[in-house]
Amino acid sequence: MTDSRGWHEMAKNTEAPGRAWFEFVGRREELSAVAAAVRQAPSVVLLEGEAGVGKSRLLREVEPLVRDADLAVLVGWCHPLREPLPFGPVVEALRRARPYLAGERPGPGAAVLAPLLPELADLLPDAPAGSATDGELRQLQMRAVHHLLSLMGPVVLVVEDVHWADQATRDLLLLLARNPPPQLRLVLTYRAQDLPDHGNVLGAPYRRPIGVGGLETTLLPFGRGEVRELATAALGAGAASRLTTQLLDRSGGLPLVLEEDLLVLTRRGTPAGLADLAVPRALREAVNSRVSALPEDAVTVLHAASVLGAPATEELLAGTAGLDEQRTETALIAALDTGLLREMPGGRYGFRHALAAQAVGERVVGPQRRRMHRRAFELLGRQRPAPLVQIAHHARRLGSGEDWLPHAWAAADHAVEVGDDGVAADLLQQLLDEPVLPAGQRTRAAVELSRLAARRTDPTAILAALRRIVADPALTAATRGEIRLGLARTLFTLGRAEGAGEMERAVAELEADRPDLAAVSLSTLCMGIALDRTAAQDRAGMERATRLAAGTDPASRATVLANRVTLLAALADPGLDGLVAMLPLDSPELDVRRQCARALANAATCTAWAGRTHYARDLVGRAEVLADATGYRHTQEQCSLVRLGLDFQEGRWENLQEWAETIAAEAAAGSGLYVEPLLVTAWLDIARGQLARARETITTHLLPYGYFDGVVAGSAALARIEVLEGRPEQAWEVAQQALAVQRRKGIWGWATSLVPTAVLAALLAGRTADARALTDEAEAGLADSNAPDARAELLVCRGLLAADTDIDEAEDLLVRARAVFVADTRVYRAARTAEQTGRTLLAAGQPARAVRHLQDALDVFTRLGATSCAAHCQQALRECGRGAAGRGRRGDGTALSARESQVAELLASGASNRDIAAALALSPRTAEHHVANTLRKLGVTRDQVPHTVPGDRP
Repeated sequence: MTDSRGWHEMAKNTEAPGRAWFEFVGRREELSAVAAAVRQAPSVVLLEGEAGVGKSRLLREVEPLVRDADLAVLVGWCHPLREPLPFGPVVEALRRARPYLAGERPGPGAAVLAPLLPELADLLPDAPAGSATDGELRQLQMRAVHHLLSLMGPVVLVVEDVHWADQATRDLLLLLARNPPPQLRLVLTYRAQDLPDHGNVLGAPYRRPIGVGGLETTLLPFGRGEVRELATAALGAGAASRLTTQLLDRSGGLPLVLEEDLLVLTRRGTPAGLADLAVPRALREAVNSRVSALPEDAVTVLHAASVLGAPATEELLAGTAGLDEQRTETALIAALDTGLLREMPGGRYGFRHALAAQAVGERVVGPQRRRMHRRAFELLGRQRPAPLVQIAHHARRLGSGEDWLPHAWAAADHAVEVGDDGVAADLLQQLLDEPVLPAGQRTRAAVELSRLAARRTDPTAILAALRRIVADPALTAATRGEIRLGLARTLFTLGRAEGAGEMERAVAELEADRPDLAAVSLSTLCMGIALDRTAAQDRAGMERATRLAAGTDPASRATVLANRVTLLAALADPGLDGLVAMLPLDSPELDVRRQCARALANAATCTAWAGRTHYARDLVGRAEVLADATGYRHTQEQCSLVRLGLDFQEGRWENLQEWAETIAAEAAAGSGLYVEPLLVTAWLDIARGQLARARETITTHLLPYGYFDGVVAGSAALARIEVLEGRPEQAWEVAQQALAVQRRKGIWGWATSLVPTAVLAALLAGRTADARALTDEAEAGLADSNAPDARAELLVCRGLLAADTDIDEAEDLLVRARAVFVADTRVYRAARTAEQTGRTLLAAGQPARAVRHLQDALDVFTRLGATSCAAHCQQALRECGRGAAGRGRRGDGTALSARESQVAELLASGASNRDIAAALALSPRTAEHHVANTLRKLGVTRDQVPHTVPGDRP
């Protein structure tokens, strides 16, 4: 049976006494959909709607529908005024998790939660020795929360009012949504109009992973029918018939306002009409009507609660209101009876709705408001630990900007110290908006804000502030340069091209007084990530950065050396190995060894693309050892990306999709760490025929960001889709944009499939001269490069060009290319080359010679689970007059045939009939036939297939 305590806790915190009896009306479709999603695991439910529209009430009504599902329910709330507690709403929910952890012993990683969850301290392991940076600790705590939830079995985690969530909480919820524990049902409510500027409820764009159920739905205000139904339940049919139009006009269909009106009508006992009632049309006046009926002390307590702005204890309410204990208790009971206040965990009281708090707050007159802020300021200042954010809030409301400043700084410094970048950034921006802020403090706030910006999941909101700050003529050049460095890093984080220009200006401003920062900035600019810079510019800039760093500290010199390694690796420069050998791996300084780990990981990334797979594996292994020894989490994550890409190329596809999605879930959207997992998922989708999904991944999540591998390799994958869908001219056009980037950068040594795909598209579109010119250009670009796989791709291009004049030479060139890929353990690329060899021979009228190559490719594709690639090989073998081995028997009328199993997998991914036809090399009519047979044998509708067919096979 479902544990209903969580649902009841939610009801207690959202429903007023006297309102719970109102009948639940309307929302039947939404209720059914949410209940179905909560039954499924894992699932993510995003429930959006304006204040008072009934989100919490809908969730409370879910409980009877899932009572038989044996679900634990945990509920947490976000608040508009909060202290910098990491993951506060989730921590609040987990504090009630003890009953669901019976018999479970959390692993060692859960020890980092002990300071946040004293209620569970006896269940958690002892805290580990050693220290971690704020960012590292936050990541460890996020993983620990994930682990703790995974131990609870079937669990529903409800987080209300996510529009007020801090950045740390958004990061955690994003992780849980992208990579949920197997038995988690994550339910989030929010108001779209109150989201931060980025407009993303989870702080970054969210795409539901494969295998994760749920839904996204928006609750709209009631229409006339629902208003009349609710009024009938409360007042009777006769009164409802007379009052429906007035109720709808006054409430705008908002259930909260409508129920407030109905409460007043029923309590007065005169539901004849609304004209003579003090309750006006808006919630504010409805609340005022209820407040006016309260005793004076109860009104004072409500005023105190509105002034405090955050849930408060009875003692704090009493002190702020200026009442003794007995009077406060009596007044608080009266206020609770109205439903305007609610009791919260921890013996705190607060408004159940922000609109109610706002309405009450407008009744507080100036002298009374100031007196209450003064009392709150003094009382909160005596608490230990002091709630610094609330103290700063009250200090500001007292009216003196100068008096507020030290408290704002104390709160901001504390937020930085505990790693709550969201609270820190908000306070720093408030400080910068303060007219009386002294020049020195303004500079300090600006520098601190610039340092925070690039670390935020979505720093868009800070960009405008940083742009205004760097335009201040009163700043010194060095200070402006340091702030501009933060601006440039933020732009790089967002993948925006203008970051390069800002970085160049930062270098100029820093060079005279801060050569260390200038050298680091310039070398960062020149390590190959800025798309609008040429290789020659990067080489020259890197030499200049090296000279600037010569007299600086060891960490700055190591940073520049690591960036030099990255540049040579990106260019496939033969001098790379010698420079790697110069890394000071045994330095006693932690920061120096961390930079060495970063250099090894960057070099591994680039050499893997170039086709030096064995060397790349050696580099990534050394990088992992050094990153683990120095606790360098960023490099540890990058090493995972390198291994992910290598596993894809080497044909280790078992659970690869899940791994890629897990890594993507832990990376900030648009960051460099986001690229590799999305490339892998896109190529896996292409191999399995899920072309529409692959196209969406590429166009939405890869091409908009300014990363070389994302743009070039992403365009190569998109061009491949166009070729597969029979649009070679479009494929050629897609490739041109990426080739322009490749030409400008001078990076030809990465085997991204761009050049051979573009050459194939050109030949299919009748652009033979263009294909030949591009091949010649690529060959010239590879001069003096150590890039074996890029040279193998060049052999593929030469083979395709030779097919029309000398089929023997064409076959020889393609076979040689395949041999290089095999030697470099690029299993999938070698199989694709074998398929291309067979198709080239088949097109030249040599079907007997084509069979061996096609069968070799089919064997690999079948083993990998590359459904679409295998289907295309089978079609080509049939054209050769040969059946493909391993086709499987026909269905016996009940079991799925091999072809129908492929169709079922594609249906489960959301593929249309057209997608299925393209993926399996079928005619549209044949695809429709197979879809109909598959659905008939499964006994389900098309929409039910994802819940019937297992997830992606390896």
